[in-house]
Amino acid sequence: MEQALLPTPREVLRRVRRRGQDAVEWISGVRHGVYGLAVLRIGYGLVLLGLLLTNYGDRRLLWGPESPWTADLLGESLVEDGTFSLFAISESGLLFEILYHAFIVLVVLFIAGWRTRWVTPLLAVMLWSWHQRQPWILDGGDNLMQLVLIYLSFADLSARWSLDARRAHRGERPPAVPPTGKLRWRLATVLHNSALLAALLQVSILYMNAGLLKVRGEIWQEGTALYYTLRVEEFQPFPWLSHLIYDNALLVTTGSYAAVFIQLAFPLLMLNRVTRRLGLVAVTGMHTGIGLLMGLSSFSLIMIATDLLFVRDATYMRFAGFVRAVDDRLGVGRRLLRWRDGALRNPAKPRILERQGAGR
Repeated sequence: MEQALLPTPREVLRRVRRRGQDAVEWISGVRHGVYGLAVLRIGYGLVLLGLLLTNYGDRRLLWGPESPWTADLLGESLVEDGTFSLFAISESGLLFEILYHAFIVLVVLFIAGWRTRWVTPLLAVMLWSWHQRQPWILDGGDNLMQLVLIYLSFADLSARWSLDARRAHRGERPPAVPPTGKLRWRLATVLHNSALLAALLQVSILYMNAGLLKVRGEIWQEGTALYYTLRVEEFQPFPWLSHLIYDNALLVTTGSYAAVFIQLAFPLLMLNRVTRRLGLVAVTGMHTGIGLLMGLSSFSLIMIATDLLFVRDATYMRFAGFVRAVDDRLGVGRRLLRWRDGALRNPAKPRILERQGAGR
């Protein structure tokens, strides 16, 4: 039996150099996760817009000059925490209205993907200020959104499905992916990919930490946590559905242990293509259940939108191709384009004009 020859030092050095070049190319040559970031941008924006508009009538009571969290209490908390809020600049109701409506405008621009290089950091500052104005109505989703938006202020969030991408496609500005040899573009790409990795790492740490905290809890160890959670009347948007689940011992035990396992194993599940799909389906189902059974809809939507960062661009491209194939078969897109271009006009209008001309 022939003995395997060990690689020479030169071969080892060549392999290490090749791996290093591949790593440099991965981090600086291609901007990853552009479709997932587009989904996150739209998802975060829709959640924020929904919160701002559904609470529009009570905005002054929740975050404005009529709030029980008065300006004095706000100032004391900001000094104690060493932070800031634009809403603390003045007690003026006019300033509050300007900031609140400016927040809505920023969210709309963020959803549309217009100049996100500038809109995203502005939105991050406004979101932080908004949350600090009334810290007692926050949840874990709000905290995660704050952190992720800070990271993604250095990423390209409008490379896909945005006004910026449409403008680039029409040639109104240089393409989003110029020759990779340009140093400026490569540095921006490093920032983009680093911000994406930071967001993915933040989500993984969050899930693992939540799982470890649950493991220490007695009711989670006994598998009864779901029972006590669903019994809280303040978190029962559908009491009959909660009653149906917490009266079933098998569902309660399985759901309690599954929540712990999914959160603990989430970082490891994301390392493999097959387990990643299973993990994302499981965690999406978990958050869907939280939204339906506990009424924490904004929290669930924020978490699902963030989790979708783990979906590869190739998967989004295949899904987009499937949607285009269905559209080509149904012809919906072509009809919309003809309607937009004025090809589908009301045939009754010319006949009416002809009758009017004949009457004259």
